[in-house]
Amino acid sequence: MLRGAWVLGLGLAGCSLTRPDFTECSSSARCREVFGPGSVCNGEGYCEKAAPNPRCAATHPEDLFIRPESYPGAIVIGSLMDRSVTTHLAREGAIRLAVTQVREVGGLGGRAFGVVLCDISQGPQFDTLTRTEAAVKSARYLADAIGVSAIVGPSASTDAAEVFAALSGKDVLMISPAATSTTLTGLDTKNPTDENPGRLWRTAPPDHLQGDAIAIYLQQQSAKLVAVVHEAGAYGEGLAGVFEKSFGAVGGSTTRFGFDSTSSRDAAVNEAGKTAADWVLFISSQTADAAAFLNGAASSAGYATKKMFVTDSAANADFLGKTMNLSALFPRVRGSRFSVPAGPVYELFRASFKAAYQAEADDFSYVAHSYDATWLAFYGAARSHAREGLVHGLGMARGLRRLSLGVPVEVKPATWTDIATELAKGGSVDVTGASGDLDYDPLTEETEGPVDIWKIATGGGGFVVEQTLVP
Repeated sequence: MLRGAWVLGLGLAGCSLTRPDFTECSSSARCREVFGPGSVCNGEGYCEKAAPNPRCAATHPEDLFIRPESYPGAIVIGSLMDRSVTTHLAREGAIRLAVTQVREVGGLGGRAFGVVLCDISQGPQFDTLTRTEAAVKSARYLADAIGVSAIVGPSASTDAAEVFAALSGKDVLMISPAATSTTLTGLDTKNPTDENPGRLWRTAPPDHLQGDAIAIYLQQQSAKLVAVVHEAGAYGEGLAGVFEKSFGAVGGSTTRFGFDSTSSRDAAVNEAGKTAADWVLFISSQTADAAAFLNGAASSAGYATKKMFVTDSAANADFLGKTMNLSALFPRVRGSRFSVPAGPVYELFRASFKAAYQAEADDFSYVAHSYDATWLAFYGAARSHAREGLVHGLGMARGLRRLSLGVPVEVKPATWTDIATELAKGGSVDVTGASGDLDYDPLTEETEGPVDIWKIATGGGGFVVEQTLVP
């Protein structure tokens, strides 16, 4: 589906934060108690609506702040996605779908859920910020001006690490649907407990699994020397390090080429082509980088016989759209991703997603993970509200530690009341989401999953799973 169709289908709309009646205040929290999310206490000690932010001008429902009387006591979360990328628009669509569904089944005791959707793309229509800088600034706006207790996103590991650091000291739960870097492991609370959990969670497994799977696969292909081209930052350096360690343990050798800009990326790709390696592993969190790698390889004599391997950021329709003219290379390209979800929960989500947006969830990575992340925020809110009398980040995180042990239950609208009731009683449930089993290790607060090794279908019409590995 074209990006324009996504924008139309998702119904992006601006919200007008109008000024409330003057009320004296000592904190923004007091203003939100009276006027709801988006109210702040100004320097003169009066409540007013937060200044509008063009990056965070979309809400769902669209009239969440325009007609707050329609949503009394609304529980508002935030979202951080790069709307210049079609895959991120699909993830945002999954968040919207979850918000719609929980509202249709009554919300939380009659209180509606809503979401402020921030666009962290890099572009002059907003400012001169990089995507990471935009993510940090938008997260601060969500926490300080809107007063959200939870944020879904961002997707990239470097962005996630910077946003989490920026939220330090703020009572905000962060759930990333796609940040997989191993450097995020342990970045939060070192020894989490039920009473003192971490506030950084993710529905995607960490990259030590993907790195190990790539090493296993390339060993199967009798690779001896692999040139590793990787972006700077948490994702690229983390995954490259995991792969090198795993591949070295089975006798393989690597040579590394890092990059931190488009020009250094192109130079690194060129230098890797000059090596004696028969495989080049390219690692970047950005789909555009992976496509540029393949396009560069197509015009380089050094890649005439080399085989190429890309990672999960390339496993989406955006990558195929940017490489559609490179079919001659496709037989020599392989990639990895955490396995595409399957099973009845995913199929129900897939059908709902298609009905809402006339798009196929299979075409976009981490869409089911975005849907699950949003529902996890709802479950955390239910537990926090019932057990602590208010919805806040720490209380929500405590609720997330109650989702991996107990009666098996599926993440879908029909089970919302049952799950919320059980958590309100102080109980636990064992949830299976659209993305798979959400079995969080209580020591790391992370989950695991199998890894698919894929190839591009003939003609570039999609991806075909060559094998699935469980490292």
